Amino acid sequence: MLRIFDCISKHIIDMKKIFLLFALLLLSFSFFAQPNISLKSVITGLSQPMQFINAGDGTSRIFIPQKAGVIKVFDKNFNNLGTFLTVTNIQSGGEQGLLSMCFHPQYKTNGLFFVYYTNISGDLEVARYQVSNDVNVANVASKKIVITIPHPTNSNHNGGTLRFGKDGYLYLSTGDGGGGGDPNNNAQNTNVLLGKILRFNVNISENPPFYSIPSGNPFGNEILAYGLRNPFRWNFDRLTGDMWIGDVGQNAFEEINRSHRDSLATNYGWRCYEGNNPYNTTGCGAISNYRFPVVAYPNPSVGSSIIGGTVYRGEIFNSMKGYYFGVDFYSGKLFKIKFDSLTYSYNISSQIISPNTISDFGETEDGELFVTSLNGNIYRVQSDDTVLYTFIGNGNWTDPSNWSNNTVPPSSSLLNTIITIKPISGGECVVNTQVNIPKNSKLIIENQKLLKMSGNLVMQ
Repeated sequence: MLRIFDCISKHIIDMKKIFLLFALLLLSFSFFAQPNISLKSVITGLSQPMQFINAGDGTSRIFIPQKAGVIKVFDKNFNNLGTFLTVTNIQSGGEQGLLSMCFHPQYKTNGLFFVYYTNISGDLEVARYQVSNDVNVANVASKKIVITIPHPTNSNHNGGTLRFGKDGYLYLSTGDGGGGGDPNNNAQNTNVLLGKILRFNVNISENPPFYSIPSGNPFGNEILAYGLRNPFRWNFDRLTGDMWIGDVGQNAFEEINRSHRDSLATNYGWRCYEGNNPYNTTGCGAISNYRFPVVAYPNPSVGSSIIGGTVYRGEIFNSMKGYYFGVDFYSGKLFKIKFDSLTYSYNISSQIISPNTISDFGETEDGELFVTSLNGNIYRVQSDDTVLYTFIGNGNWTDPSNWSNNTVPPSSSLLNTIITIKPISGGECVVNTQVNIPKNSKLIIENQKLLKMSGNLVMQ
């Protein structure tokens, strides 16, 4: 048994603290390096996958809703576990289809989840289901219609994302109803549920109504925020609760918007403004009434359809930490945005990634980032900088469940890698294989943590 940093001299302990502080400072400086992003395929052969969703139930399973209505389920190693549910009574042409799903915060105990789709009449619909006795199969008969939102005349601009917030409420983005220039001015009309971020206090009753209006909704109805054209993809920062929205523009600009968690009720400006520019200001108020985007990029020279992403809060890729990633569906232009809360400023850069036709960004339970592409594949979002692995369990090095990302570090060629050993209280990390640590990689064993050798640990 090897106990690291078990020092006797106070002087040695103090020097150890100084060394660890210095190392942490060096690591923190590396966080500001611009990540160079690439995509690595992990699942193939799907049919227009729309999202990459985890249930938050501790199983690390992945759920992939597909546009025509079939939801597939995979284990944490991306092995196909079959069809979880087929959502029926939907239209799936053009921008229509099964657009989103999300799981109740207490899914582990109540088995409830929600789906969002365009129904056979072309209207927008949220339905609730419950899992069956088989954890990998939903109970089709449990379907409850939570809300149906009229979407007359046009089949486009349906919005498309369901999420639960830290407040326990269910959030939904809707498009303005389609047609060029929002002809009915739906987005600015707070009596119409189109062109909005909606918020619901859902309940688990077996009888309607299946939701109530949260007391903080500003208009006494389902509307939380308004002035959006087609917010197809958006997400919460899982650390801060801030909301990031990709709003698809008209003809001139695509938008990436951000709202602080304490000011989500806002007017994003459409159709008065497209990006930062006036579009149709008839009947509009002072410019101070509107929240303008973090990024407004020109259409079509840079891209033609923004896919809102999320902020990376995972542990594997060091330089990606704290960055928001969003991408244009057609051009593959990836925007990398880091918000500095101290200076209230944004560090913005971009690059082209391949393939394009990305339909959403999704996270594992551990916060690792993936994208879905309508080409039928799922990709891991990764950078070519330092890779981080953290042992947080108890037992063998080779057991994936002992690692924060459910991925065991490779046994050799650990280039640009930092491995941190911090087993659970009373636990130990058992090196039960040969592990080679090259000179340009680091093994950090936290104070008073245990590393046991039954294999070979080679420091090269």
